[in-house]
Amino acid sequence: MAFWSFIVTLAIIAINPELILALSTKLFLIFVLWFMISDRKVRQRLGFYKIRGVSNIKFFTVIFLIDCTVTSAFFTLIKEFI
Repeated sequence: MAFWSFIVTLAIIAINPELILALSTKLFLIFVLWFMISDRKVRQRLGFYKIRGVSNIKFFTVIFLIDCTVTSAFFTLIKEFI
């Protein structure tokens, strides 16, 4: 998932390097992943986070916040060199 997130970030930088666009696209991708998790077979394969009692909301919020932090740092580094 981190690889695909990085690929999306690179594509956004190549098309239109705006941080708001990148973060809103990442939020959309988190919602798509959440809908995928709603499928029973996918949920069984990714059930490792349920073992510790983590809810879906906490799981996706943490993933989004980590992704936002990494994306913001990457955008900051890219803007320094451009």
